[in-house]
Order: sequence, then structure tokens, then C-alpha cells
Amino acid sequence: MPDRLTDLIASTTFNGIDFVEIANPGQTRLVVHFLNQVPVQGTLTGTAPITIADGDTVPAVPVAPISPADWTVDDDGRPLLALATAYPGDFSTYTLTIASTVLDRYFAAIAFTFKAGCPSTLDCATPAITCEIPGGGPVIDYLAKDFTSFRAGLLDYSARTYPDWVERDEPDLGVMLAELLAAVGDDLSYTQDRIAGEATLPTATQRRSVMRHARLVDYEPTPATSARVLLQVDVTAGPLPSGAVVLATVPDGGTLAFETGAGLIDPATGAVDTTPLVVDPRWNRRDHGTNPPQDQIVPYLWDDSQRCLPAGATQIWVHGHGYGFPVGDPKLGTTGLAILIDTASVSPVDPPIRQVVHLTGADEKTDNLYKDPVTHLGIPVTRLTWDAAEALTADHDLTRTVLAGNLIPASEGRRHLESFVIDPPADSPQAARAAVVRTGPDQFCGNPSPLHLHTLQSGRLAWLTDDSGDTVPEVSLAQIDGATGDPAQSWRWRRRLLDAELFEAAFTIDPVRYSDLRADRAAGVPRWDYDGDDADSIRFGDGTFGERPATGSAFEVTYRVGNGAAGNVAAGTITGIDPSMTGVILSVSNPFPAAGGADAEPLERVRRAAPYAYRARQFRAVRREDYTAAAQELPWVLDAGTEQRWTGSWLTVFTTAQPTTGEDITLREHLELIQLLDRRRIAGYEVYTPPPRYVGLDLIVTVCARPDALQGEVAAAIGVQLGTGLRSDGRPAFFAPGQLRFGTPLERSDLDSAIQEATGVAGVLAIDYRRRGYLPHFTPMPETVTAGRDEILRVDNDPNRPDRGSLRIVVEGGK
Repeated sequence: MPDRLTDLIASTTFNGIDFVEIANPGQTRLVVHFLNQVPVQGTLTGTAPITIADGDTVPAVPVAPISPADWTVDDDGRPLLALATAYPGDFSTYTLTIASTVLDRYFAAIAFTFKAGCPSTLDCATPAITCEIPGGGPVIDYLAKDFTSFRAGLLDYSARTYPDWVERDEPDLGVMLAELLAAVGDDLSYTQDRIAGEATLPTATQRRSVMRHARLVDYEPTPATSARVLLQVDVTAGPLPSGAVVLATVPDGGTLAFETGAGLIDPATGAVDTTPLVVDPRWNRRDHGTNPPQDQIVPYLWDDSQRCLPAGATQIWVHGHGYGFPVGDPKLGTTGLAILIDTASVSPVDPPIRQVVHLTGADEKTDNLYKDPVTHLGIPVTRLTWDAAEALTADHDLTRTVLAGNLIPASEGRRHLESFVIDPPADSPQAARAAVVRTGPDQFCGNPSPLHLHTLQSGRLAWLTDDSGDTVPEVSLAQIDGATGDPAQSWRWRRRLLDAELFEAAFTIDPVRYSDLRADRAAGVPRWDYDGDDADSIRFGDGTFGERPATGSAFEVTYRVGNGAAGNVAAGTITGIDPSMTGVILSVSNPFPAAGGADAEPLERVRRAAPYAYRARQFRAVRREDYTAAAQELPWVLDAGTEQRWTGSWLTVFTTAQPTTGEDITLREHLELIQLLDRRRIAGYEVYTPPPRYVGLDLIVTVCARPDALQGEVAAAIGVQLGTGLRSDGRPAFFAPGQLRFGTPLERSDLDSAIQEATGVAGVLAIDYRRRGYLPHFTPMPETVTAGRDEILRVDNDPNRPDRGSLRIVVEGGK
């Protein structure tokens, strides 16, 4: 066979492609080398004479048009052609083809790769000659895990490999080296076991690891929460600054600090809440200008027979004028001054009767029948009123009752202030305040993204439970303006940085401590290492989830440290005043015990509860109950019903939802329900969400009234019991929205029981009913009126909407 390559190199009429050179790091410039000196320039044919094809993820790479400047020659006079591409190809092998009249057909195309210049693990060098160890390789004991077993394995290996070494005394150099190696192996084995143990929820021991595992199954372990309490303070002037410190005495003789205010953080801004608390000396419990101090706001008795303020009362008279009580109006959403009504018990062993009300009125009057012994004028009195929703729940003896204002919230814990700097120079004065820096995940090859943290030095962070039941940390983080030294930007806390936006100034809290390992902590940048989970650290984002702080930026963190369940002190135990407030606060007490304080959820409980919490909420729907439960997860769904029907070759699911407001489902709600159920449905099922079907019932209720009852009052009482609002005791009426759900039948016994509860009813004589659209006439009501799974029975008794059911009451007997 002829040698085609040799013949082509020697040819003076034909040429061929030798190889393709990747000429720039961006892999978009190629240089084609040819085999001999035969010119190729001017011989290309076709509209696209050069093609690059046969790639995997990028099948073809377009080539830019060729100009005369792209043709050159090498040192031996062989043609060179420079090509430019719009973008590089992938890692696969491409084929470059040139259509030319002087190129040999076999050598007109060549395979190459764009990644020829990338690092390669291929080693073409001749492997080194290895020496065979006498006696074979070591026998590896995979059960060796501690110092003793490692030492024994090393000595056994040395006995086989070096039979002439028989010394086994501890002072021997060989034995000492073997024991050093065994100690290192023991440490490494322990580290491996610890790291492997932290990888699973059942074996993890660090709180940070357990929390992260629990969050993977959407279980949030509860941190230690601080107790909240209501304080009654007597002051010399107002307002009272937020964060004033008062002290509670605990059984061991120590004290716990409480700070005034609803919390450290302003929820709207994330900064420290500095809103002052409204207090006034006129609202003190006692008049501290007398010796001894006397009760300041005391009830006024119009008559000795009226000394009892009964349960259900919504007003009280007090001595004096000029209190300046702020009042509110519940209808307008305004809240009046909170007043404590405190009645001492008859016996010292019984607790006092206490209740807090908010004033809706403070009318100043004068009792002209009796005269003031000093002014000889009518006695000034003030009538205080409050809303019926806060009616007194117990009787109060006015001779033992005193009133007090200046009721302010407080929570257990004490605040601290710290500062730190991100990556300061080692020789700068700020080096001692350097933030913790840890190696983060790789964003690019060989370019790890650092994570910045700051460990709180004064103790575990206090958390508070908000109105929704979630826990929020008592911490505020502010970035400092380098020019003025004032806070310039507040960073917001996020429970998970996965919830933070790309450039959002956000941080989270990790239950982890980092300690400085330097022997001399006065010089240079600190060297941090993990030191357990008995502290909390602020953690910044990595630039993808949350903003990464800039180098040199300074921060101030204000936080509170709490004591968990220990803060649930009894009533009357908060009586101490911090020395900084002795000129403002005259006395303080807590009328009610503190509540809400709890220790952090134990790790063992998290390990037990997290898997079951994950299993408790299923993200699949198989049975009818599963589809109904999934629909009820939507906030606008009051109730849902599901029916499965065989519609051909498969089962079809029909789920109907009842909205909380109105009857009709909006288009947005309809789409939301369809998308939710479509994600949950089992394969092979179809899901439809038809609107609910309401069934109107017409009822004629005939009752017998008691002889002493008025027929009109009996009919009205029955109307309330069977209405759509609330009963007299606050319970929903029988036909109130939500009482009858999808497929819920109407039981005659339940209806009779509700009628019998009406005042003046002696008995139910008859109940006739008619189902609208089905029965033309009234018939005696059976024991059960059934409803389909997508039907809701209703009796709205609205004359403007007779299709929604009606109720007629016939009363016999009575007066």
C-alpha cells in the first residue's frame, strides 16, 4: 500500500491539513497548519468553505469570514490560516473541514478539540520503578480505630518488615515514633468519626448540624425564648425610654433583668426600637408625695350599697379630676389607656383579683350632694368606661380596689453592644475587631468564596415569640459610616439565607462559637476556629444568597441575652430598679406572672420529632381525603370536598373548594387550586375543580311556647339560634357559614336540640322542609337530609335571596 501522507508532503500540486492550533485562552482563535508549501489561499470554494461540526452540546461552531490578512506562512514556508469563531465549542471532538481545489480529499478534514490547552491529568512520563518491600505489603486492619490498635498494627508490621528490630522498650526511638504515629492516627480516626456522625440526623451531636438536618425536612427547632411581662410603674415624669432596666428577684437570691418595651427590634426597619413609652405621674398607683404613699386612683362609692362592682361591668367611678386619661374607640381601631383594676383578697392566702381594661371614655362629673372638707365644693369624680369585649370577669369589692395606669410591656434579657470589621489589615488598629472568616463553597474553580461571621461574646441570643407564633431574634445589625461613625444601613435578619435576594443586605444566626486560637491576642489578625455550639454567631451571605460585606466595612451589633424558662417569674417579683433609672422610676411591680420563656428545644426531641413532622405533611394525593386536605392548605379555602369517578379508562378526581368569603371562586383562586392539586395528584389521574353547589332548604318550624313566654320573643330567640350570625353566648349560629360543610347532612336531632336551646321553647311540634329545585311541596323532615360530596346545605333566610333557603317559625301556646 502507498504511504499517502509521505506522497502528499512531497507533492507540488496538492496540500493537506496537518493540525489545528488553539491560539488564545478564550478558545475562539484557531490556526490551521498545512503539510507542504503548496499555496491554499484563493483556492477555497463555496459560500461556506470552512465548517466546524460534530460537537455534542454545541453541534456546530460558526467561523467568521476570511480576509487576506488571515493567511500567513510558517518558518518553512508552509501556509497558515487564522480562523475566528463566535464562541468556543464544548469538550467533545469536532471536525474542521476546508473545501479547496488543492486540498487532498483525505486530508481536507481533521478532528480536533477546543480544550487542547486545558489542564490534563494524563501523564506520559515513564512510571518510576518501585521497590518491592520484603515480606509483602502491610496487612490493613480496618477495625483499628484507637491508639492501642494503631500501635499494635504498626509494631506487627515492623516485626514482619524489619525482623532484626526486636526492641520494644518505650524509651526506644522506634517505639516512640510508632506511638507518635498511633496518636496521630487516633486523632484522625476520632475526627473522621465526628465528621461522619454529623452527617446524619440520628448521630449528629452539634446543634448547628441538627438544625440544618431538621430544616432539610422543613422542621424548625425552637430556640430559647425570653419571657414577656406587663409592668406597672410609678414615675416622676414621662415618657419612659425604651430599654429601661428593672430587676426581678429569683429563688436562689440572684436577679434577672427585664427591659421595658415590646422588644429590642423595630419590625418595620430592623433597627433598635427607640420609641418612648407613654407614662404620666398622674397615672401612678400611689401618690408618693404623702408619707406613707397613699393610693392615688381609688373608686368612688355613690352609696354604701354599691360597694360591689359586679362581673360584666363596663364602667367605674373614681375620685378626682384632671387625670388626662387617653381614650380610644374600638370601632375606629384606636386603643385607650390600659388601666389595672386590682382588688385585694379577703384572706392573705388568696390571690388578688386583677384585670386590665382599655378606656373608651373618661367623663368628669361632680357629686354635689357631698362636699369636699377643704374646698367645701362638690366632690369631683370621673367615670371610666371600657368596651363590652373587656367586661369584668369577676366581682370586685370597691372598698379593697385600687386602680393604676402606667402599664408597659417588658421582656426578659439585657442588651449588649459589640463591633467588628470585615478583613482589616493586620497592622491596623482595627485588627483586634476582625470578623471571623471561614472558607466557603467554591464559586469558581480554585476561587473559594469566603464566609464572614461574628460570634456574640456575651451569651446565647434571646428570641421572642411574635403574634403569629414565630420566633424572632433580639438582634440588630447596623453598618457604620466610615466618615461619620454613625449607623448608615440596617441589615435584615433572615431565618435562612436561601430566602435572601441576590444583593439584599441580610444575615442569619448560626448556633456556633468561634474562638481565637492565638496565644498572644493583642497583636495581628485573630485566627479563628470552631469551638462548639454553646454560642450564637451572625453569618453574612456569600454574594449569591444575600450580600457579601465589603472589605474594611465596620458593623455594630446590638443584641439581648436571655435566660429562657428561668424568666417566667411569679407576679410581684419584679421590684428592683436599675441604678440608672432611680431618678425616673419610683416603684415597679408585675401584677401578673411573666410568661413565654422557654429553653431551647432539646436535640433529642428534634431528632425524634423532625422525621415525623416531615411524614405528617404529605406532598402526594391518593385518596379522596388527601385531595381534600391538600385543598384546605390554601388560606382562602374554608372547606373542600372530593369525589372520585370512573370516567372511562381512568379515575377522575373532582375537588370542590368553598371560599372563606363569598360564594364564587375567583379566577386566580381557581388556578391556584388547580396548580396545587396537579402537583399532588397520582400518575394516571385527572383533576377537575368544579365550583361548589349550594343547596337551599326551606324550613317551617312549629314549636310550643311555655305559658309564661311571649310568642314574639320565642320566635326571635329561635331565629337567633338558627340564624347565620352568633348566638347569645358567642357561638356560631346553627346555619352560620362553615357550620355545614361539603357533604355534611342535616340531622333532625341536631336541629331539634338547637331549637330547644332557645329561651321559652317548651317543645318542637313539627319541622317541614322543602329542597329547592327538587321538591315542589313541603314534607315532614326525615331524620337525615343528605348532601352530595360537592354540595353544601344552607338556610340563609335572606328575603333578598330566597334561593339560599328560608326559615318560617310558627309558635303555638305562650302569651
